[in-house]
Formats: sequence, structure tokens, C-alpha cells
Amino acid sequence: MYLITGASGNIGGHIARQLLEAGQPVRVFARDPAKLGELADRVEIAGGDFSHPETLGAAALGAKAVFLNAGPNPPDLPALLAALKANGAPRVVFLSSILAGDAEFFLGRLHRASEDALGASGLRATVLRPSGFMSNTLRWADSIRSSDVVYNAMGTGKAPAIAPEDIAAVAVRALLDPALAGETLELTGGELLNVPEQVEILSGVLGRTLRSVDVSIEESVQGMVATGIPEPVARGVAQSLEAVRDGRGRAMTPTVERITGVAPRSFDAWARVHAASFA
Repeated sequence: MYLITGASGNIGGHIARQLLEAGQPVRVFARDPAKLGELADRVEIAGGDFSHPETLGAAALGAKAVFLNAGPNPPDLPALLAALKANGAPRVVFLSSILAGDAEFFLGRLHRASEDALGASGLRATVLRPSGFMSNTLRWADSIRSSDVVYNAMGTGKAPAIAPEDIAAVAVRALLDPALAGETLELTGGELLNVPEQVEILSGVLGRTLRSVDVSIEESVQGMVATGIPEPVARGVAQSLEAVRDGRGRAMTPTVERITGVAPRSFDAWARVHAASFA
């Protein structure tokens, strides 16, 4: 049995479904099972909350491995890891960020601190460091619906965004294969695109003409804050936007294909599957 956290989010839900498709039993750690949708009827549910580490420990009893998505600044990661260690010490597949490899970035330092806590725990673990998610473009949906516009703080800077489904596919391999314990896997998509190019692809997918409108980094920060994102986090995200704008986000890795045997999907292919979310 495999324990999945964050199953109502971008990655965990895909992991749970892919494990089920492979015939594997799945337990989901959830604070609010209602958010699991149709998945709730297909998995075992363990109620709990990261603010109560003992609930994660109880959920992990009998698990071969745990997918742990605690976010960049969990309330008490050492306590969560200690709870896992005290309840069978299952292997951990840990979601980090490609930014963890660069101390320049505020969010990178947060993720690296979490990785260090994981290393100090003594648990056998695989660390996943994905690049920016293709699903981040879903934040454009409201402005696309209202005015056919995408606001862009990254200029013509290119980056290899990755589909959450591909991150999940690597996570599934790491959950199933103990030989991947101890590895840190940097994951990217297989193509370099900038926002205007993504907007052009979405125009074709949606059958309507969309425009990319440049905004400043500061305008982007204020827009994030207006949606409820704490300002320090918004400014941390802005650092990565600025790096892409300045041409420092272009590095690609072959890791997805090496681990899964399948090339990462294109933005066009991802957008076609998720077109209804923009319409």
C-alpha cells in the first residue's frame, strides 16, 4: 500500500490515479475528503493534518512508501518525518523544487532547508525537483475568459515547463522502485517556450485569438498579493519569473524519459487535455 499526501492538488491526484491504474492499493492522507472528488470512492482515506504530525504517522502504518508534498515551508517538517520514522519508517518520495539547487532564490532556500531536514531524518528518500508546472498557466483562465488576455512578467524568456502528469509518473516509479531511494531527480519538460509562444498555442487549442500583454515584475507581485498570496512568497515567486525573463531558466534535463521510458509531453498536448479549464 502507498500513502499519498496532497491528492486534491496538482501532483498527488495524478499519482493516486496512476497507482490505481497500475493495480496498486492507495491510501490518501486528507484533511477534507470532500475535495478528493471521484477519487474518494477509489482509495482508502486517512484523515489528518500536517499541523498534527501524529496523524500522518498513523496514516503511514503499513505503507511501503509515502509521497510527501509538504510545501516550501511546512509547519514542522522534522516532526512529520519523525512521525513517519516511528511508524514503520516507510520510504519517502519528497516533492521539492528545481530552485532548491540555487541558494540565490528565497523559495529555493526554503525547499533546500526541507531537503536538509529530510536528509537528517534518516529516512530513505527520493527527492523530486521539478521545474515550473504547465498547470501554472491555469492562473490565466480568468483574464482569458474576460478579455482574451494573458498578463506576462517574463517577457520573451524561455523555460522548460513540465506537466504535473509527468512529475506524477516519475513519482510513481520512485514509489514502486526502492532502487531510486537516495536519488535527487531534477525534472523538466522537453521543450523551451516563452509566454507568447504558450499563448499562441492556447489560441490554437481554444480556437480564439489571445494576446500576451507585458507587465512589470512589481505588477505581477501586486497581482499575486491581491489573490491572497503572502507578499514574501509572491516576491519569492517573482525572483523566479525575473530569472526566466533574463534568460536564466533554460536548462533542461532528460530525467523524465530516463526514469519513465516516455518523453515528457508537450505544452500543446497538455493544453488540449485541459482546454475546458480555460474555456
